[in-house]
Amino acid sequence: MYMTAREQKLLKHLLLQSRYVTVTELAELMEVSTRTIHRELKSIKPLMETVGLTLDKQPGKGLKAVGSPEDKQKLLTDLSYEQHEYSADERKLLILCSLLESQEPVKLYSLAHDLQVTNATVSYDLDELEKWISPFGLTLIRKRGFGIQLIGPENAKRKIVGNLIVNRLDIQMFLEAVELNIKGKADSSEKMFGVVSKGELLKMERILFQLKEKIAFSLSDSSYIALVVHLTFAIERIQLGETITMEQNELEELKNAKEYSSALEIAGELERAFSVTIPEAEVGYITIHLRSANRKYKTEYKAQEIELETALQTKRLIAFISDKIRMDLTKNYSLYEGLIAHLEPAVSRIKENIEIYNPMKEQIKRDYFLLYMAIEEGVEKYFPGMSFSDDEIAFIVLHFGSALEIKKEEAKVKALVVCSSGIGSSKMLASRLKKELPEIESFDMSSLIELKGREVQSYDMIVSTVPIPYENIDYIMVSPLLNEEDANQVKQYIKRKIPLILEKNRSPKEEAQQADVPDMLAASESMGRYMAVIQDVLRHFTLTHIKTKPDHSMLLSELFQQLKEDGLIRDPKKAAVCLAEREKQGGLGIPGTNMALYHLKNDEIVLPFFKMYDLSTSYEVNGMDGNTLNMTRILVMMAPGSLSAEGSEILSAISSAIIESSESMAGFQEEGEQELYQRLNRIFFTWMKEKNVP
Repeated sequence: MYMTAREQKLLKHLLLQSRYVTVTELAELMEVSTRTIHRELKSIKPLMETVGLTLDKQPGKGLKAVGSPEDKQKLLTDLSYEQHEYSADERKLLILCSLLESQEPVKLYSLAHDLQVTNATVSYDLDELEKWISPFGLTLIRKRGFGIQLIGPENAKRKIVGNLIVNRLDIQMFLEAVELNIKGKADSSEKMFGVVSKGELLKMERILFQLKEKIAFSLSDSSYIALVVHLTFAIERIQLGETITMEQNELEELKNAKEYSSALEIAGELERAFSVTIPEAEVGYITIHLRSANRKYKTEYKAQEIELETALQTKRLIAFISDKIRMDLTKNYSLYEGLIAHLEPAVSRIKENIEIYNPMKEQIKRDYFLLYMAIEEGVEKYFPGMSFSDDEIAFIVLHFGSALEIKKEEAKVKALVVCSSGIGSSKMLASRLKKELPEIESFDMSSLIELKGREVQSYDMIVSTVPIPYENIDYIMVSPLLNEEDANQVKQYIKRKIPLILEKNRSPKEEAQQADVPDMLAASESMGRYMAVIQDVLRHFTLTHIKTKPDHSMLLSELFQQLKEDGLIRDPKKAAVCLAEREKQGGLGIPGTNMALYHLKNDEIVLPFFKMYDLSTSYEVNGMDGNTLNMTRILVMMAPGSLSAEGSEILSAISSAIIESSESMAGFQEEGEQELYQRLNRIFFTWMKEKNVP
């Protein structure tokens, strides 16, 4: 019985569940599409039937493996003996673990044999692994007859193990090992997380568990397990004679941290338990780990211990996001408290270049795309000089997302349901929506022809069973029966629209209460800055055709040379280098399109502008969601480093408009120069109306 690694993981998950599991939940677990899950289910269903098991499907509930516990256990046992097909990333992790563990060079053929792949495959994996470990200051020695050896400072090896653990952390596996140990069934020689022996790990866990109350540190489950693994690895390295070093001034600074006394307490206990001497630098490193660890929500939060700078930055971030989504969250103390509990250790993690893994990152990006972009902009503005990873930003988004979920109860959504005739399927869909989505307060129904005469702006959302052929109508298309996937799609749509719906539903009295008379001199100066940027953008907007170059740097070079000739940038080489650096931080391709948004704020830029370029052939680039896409159109948005806040707001209005709807994305993707100019015109007109400019 041969199965791929993904099929094994999917089948094991189903066998271990006693409840129904939805396809969407399985897709999120496996980090694949629901379509892929349906395909994999077709493969594993016959395998289940060979041992007397069936796969029960219940509409609205999901899937469940049905059969006797004995048959389930038999199949689980068979799976444990199956030859495992490792993914490329899994192979790299296993190779890295082998190199970390070995004191001697490891032979290429030995790695190939263990992984059951060819020497050429391992050689390619090593090429990729070198790129992976390089940022940590580690290198590989690879010589014929010598083998492969990992070279670099001990500090770097510890750091990469920390990141390795974070990305492979399996809380369930850890707890199962502890449970087996309690029952006397644990194999103490087995390696856990690929780098530490299970026996030593469990001994470390017992020590820290006893210390938890005494030294009063309260970490989240994942941070606690990561600390256990980190300390176990550190002890094993100390026993091998490997210790880390630390600059004296950095150590002195750590001694002033509130976590240092806890680190000293831990170090003293470990010295007694493992008969080792732990140097000060190791205590400093434990302090760093404690400072960087996520706390249990509200447990470790003490207002008097929070850094004033972090508190101010957090308040400014909340105010910034409130302004962006047009919903006041500044008085939401629970949001502030939760953010502080996350951001203080997050700042420490970023300073120490410690990664955090967020398994829900891609889903969060999809569900809260606009909020994600706003927070990305906010942390860049209010935490200057700090590079927040996508995983960190996704965690911050969750805090704001939770606040929006609470606000959702205040939103009374008014929906318009559309079908080709306006009867039958629209009523069927309305009935299903009412059942699945109680937040939708009222429904109206319309045919496609009637839709032309409707005031569509008066509805919070339009749900249709057919494509709507009219321009400038934002809608979501689903099946009349509203299957599980459709229902989730509508829920996420509402989630994204909640700030706009709440803003729209505010009463005139509320608006009047919140309106203040501004300083008209300052207001007019500010409006002048807005208008100046709008004029710059519209005057210089063009759609140009350029020939695709075989090399990315050549393409950027030609692009910037044209911009120099247009008088929009000063030094094309410097600007191209800056953009290339920006691109390294994350993909610029807009998911679901053939476009990329090249944006840059730099002193080499003369004035704010927005231009578009069509390529002669498609060009592969990294997308904002981490996937690659074939780009045929480049959107270039750039501004001087000294651009005013008003100017930034104007350019943000364009970037927001690009991805605000599928219609908008399609327009930016397909329209010609005159149509796009009019689109920009409408964006600015809408913005002026929202600003109450006559």
